[in-house]
Amino acid sequence: MRDYIKMFTHNGLFHADDVFAAAMLSLMCDDYEVVRGGDEEIPSNEDGSWIVFDIGGGELDHHTPECLEANGTHPGTEVPYAACGLVWKKFYPEILEALDCPQPFVERVYRRIESSLVLGIDAADNGFDPVKNVLETMNNVTDDQKKEIISASQIPYSISKMIADFNPSWESDRPYDEAFLDAMSFAKDVLLNRIDSAIDSLDGRDFILRHIDYSAGHLLILEKFAPWQGIVTSESRNNPKAKDLWYVISPALRGGWNIQCVLEDPDDRTSYRHPLPESWHGLRGEEFAKVCGVEDAKFCHPGGFIAGADSQSGALSLASKAMEQ
Repeated sequence: MRDYIKMFTHNGLFHADDVFAAAMLSLMCDDYEVVRGGDEEIPSNEDGSWIVFDIGGGELDHHTPECLEANGTHPGTEVPYAACGLVWKKFYPEILEALDCPQPFVERVYRRIESSLVLGIDAADNGFDPVKNVLETMNNVTDDQKKEIISASQIPYSISKMIADFNPSWESDRPYDEAFLDAMSFAKDVLLNRIDSAIDSLDGRDFILRHIDYSAGHLLILEKFAPWQGIVTSESRNNPKAKDLWYVISPALRGGWNIQCVLEDPDDRTSYRHPLPESWHGLRGEEFAKVCGVEDAKFCHPGGFIAGADSQSGALSLASKAMEQ
């Protein structure tokens, strides 16, 4: 973690790429200074004390033909880099270290943030439409069809447009630099949430994989809820223990314990490996407890994919009775 960072970027109207670039840099220091100016105001930076981005034609700019050629495109895509992507590519190890990202996760978190957030920001800033780009290679699609597809693919409101709304309106006397700092604060929260989510997801994957190893009798029992469906599905391709799972038992977010059916195909919401009994579907409270024979049973969803009880032992009893039928 650096003590202090001095940033320089362009003045006037700001965009998501320079705002997010600044927000990223702010995550790897205790304090920072942001100066916005024109080309004639760029600091000489002979001592390397400034990080200059989105202006000046250097390694963190993308506005000159020389920069575009040197930067290339995001790996595996034709999306040109903008300031956000350039800063993320150069500084992600330092940013993630400052945020205490576990070292084994660093490269995977880098790729997740790159694909889920950075790529879209850079594409928007460069006016690059991936759908239009692909359609231009398809000679069998008519121009009218291309226009219809491009129109249908447009996202009415995106993170880039969200940041653009921080710019003062034509009727406002608010300084652009002040609005930039507000936008930067918002972007910082978005980044922290996105990075935390990526780390949590990877932590959760390790957690679920360990519990799959411990599973037996068609049951995966979690002492703490973590998203599991996608992991069980992907692991089922090569892991016999994951393939053998019928039900997952875990604490319910609303209290008590749930038993949930494992899907064979996540795209088919009825492809349960072993459905809960139809006689349970839609029942609640005493009626459900009487029908299923579990004293503290609470409910069974009308779709039959999940049921609940007050206790873990109650959920285990539901699993046992469902397996008998």
